[in-house]
Amino acid sequence: MPFLLSSNREFTPEQIACLANIFDNAGQVFLAVMVLAPIVQGIDKANTLVLIFGVLDMLICWTVSLVLAKRKDK
Repeated sequence: MPFLLSSNREFTPEQIACLANIFDNAGQVFLAVMVLAPIVQGIDKANTLVLIFGVLDMLICWTVSLVLAKRKDK
């Protein structure tokens, strides 16, 4: 219980690695669902806004994953 009340909360390297893995997997899901699926169904039917947001979400998740992975090593 005292841990929940302390203001100095830091993640362990294992927890940071787990978060990096989660963001990496989320980026892969965004790639598959929002980018590749519409392209496979037909690029002429694909909503351009969905493709743009899918690529942005994917890049954000992978960037966060890389930042967390580098932070884990420090």
